[in-house]
Amino acid sequence: MKQTAFFITCLSFFCSFALAQSSQPKYIIDTILIEGNHITKASVINREIVVKPGDSVSGSHIPQILEKTRDNLRNISLFNFVDVDTLNIGNHHLNIKVSVVERWYIWPYPIFEIADRNFNTWWRAKNLDRLNYGVKIFWYNFRGTNQTFSIYTRLGYDHKISFDYTIPFIDRQRKLGLAFGFSMGGVHEAASFTTQENQVSFLKIEDRYIKTDQEAFVALMYRKNFNIVHSFESSFHHYQADDTLANSNIFYGPDKVSYFTISYLFKADYRDYKHYPLKGWYVDVEASKYGLGILEDENVDFWRISANYRTYSPISDRFYWALGLYSSFQPDELPPYPLNTGLGYGRYFVRGYEYYVIEGYWQSLAKTTLKYALVPQTNTQLKKIKSEKFSKFYYAFYLNLFSDIGYSKSWSQLTPTGLNNRLLYSAGLGLDFVTYYDKVLRVECTLNHKGEAGVYIHFMAGI
Repeated sequence: MKQTAFFITCLSFFCSFALAQSSQPKYIIDTILIEGNHITKASVINREIVVKPGDSVSGSHIPQILEKTRDNLRNISLFNFVDVDTLNIGNHHLNIKVSVVERWYIWPYPIFEIADRNFNTWWRAKNLDRLNYGVKIFWYNFRGTNQTFSIYTRLGYDHKISFDYTIPFIDRQRKLGLAFGFSMGGVHEAASFTTQENQVSFLKIEDRYIKTDQEAFVALMYRKNFNIVHSFESSFHHYQADDTLANSNIFYGPDKVSYFTISYLFKADYRDYKHYPLKGWYVDVEASKYGLGILEDENVDFWRISANYRTYSPISDRFYWALGLYSSFQPDELPPYPLNTGLGYGRYFVRGYEYYVIEGYWQSLAKTTLKYALVPQTNTQLKKIKSEKFSKFYYAFYLNLFSDIGYSKSWSQLTPTGLNNRLLYSAGLGLDFVTYYDKVLRVECTLNHKGEAGVYIHFMAGI
């Protein structure tokens, strides 16, 4: 009898829910109206809108449709502001109105660097041969189609030339993308080995390059839907190291290395704003093979797999919580020293250990953060600047309480350093500043397991 009553109760609940859904008014999307896109082509914006003219949508789903469209457009990093709304034109027909404020897309940066320890040392000798000079140019939204290319030219004491070009869509369905580029350069100073204190030691040669590099790559991206991307990349790498580097480190490896690499990257991105997310989640998995046996003298042969998981949750109007997990693994076979990886490279480090590198064949990292919006996002206008690309901006401040743990397993061929093969942990307080053009500034005070306290500055989200 009780089972029958329970079954009837559940059936009534689901019938009531279905009836409530069916009673929601339906609306037909009539037209997509776009304003503010002086450079960006409408097709780029339409690609990110989750509904199309002629679609029928439930009234209860409209807020989610507007929010998702807004998030999609913010995450292609072409606009400082995005507003998405509906216009009711009667008879259950709606127009979707998208208003954007475009960014400035061409950014040239002059390069002027001194190869000496500081300006005063250089000024005493006034040696023009010890200057680096050049320019790097980033052109975003090239041709108004969200294409990006960059050119980097550094001449003088050290040299580097690079070029990268990304085309997000090359097919009519706007799902297939292409990227390619190359770089070449030479330096007088290069990393030679990692000390037992987890510090990178450098060698410098004044009269010749100590290391030269050449790289080229091509990548194919498949964006299955708004949130899922598959990437396939093939690249060629070559470096020539001076024999002083190999002489300083018996595990440095060959002084001349050439190899091909192939890699596959899967990304699922459901964050509200990828540069400083407060809601949603993100996953990526990457598998790479270094050395394909194509070249006769190819002296690299190993694989590496890594994975990320990050989740972000609002707790209340001003409190937010985030968790990030990362792990990377490769066989326990020591690669050439320039191909080493570990905690302390890129964005993967335990906060409070910024001055250390903990290399190994297996790393794991967990980060958690509790945030309070000290100043929620606030929009403002600089009246003396005419261009809306710069005059209209926003800012926000967030207080952080965070804690990290990490572990890096040393290669068995090496004597473990002081921070290898042990649990690393830290905790701290921070203040984040977020503003337009995807800029983030973090100032953190952190205490690690060694009892070392420090203040650190970063320019990306902590998780």
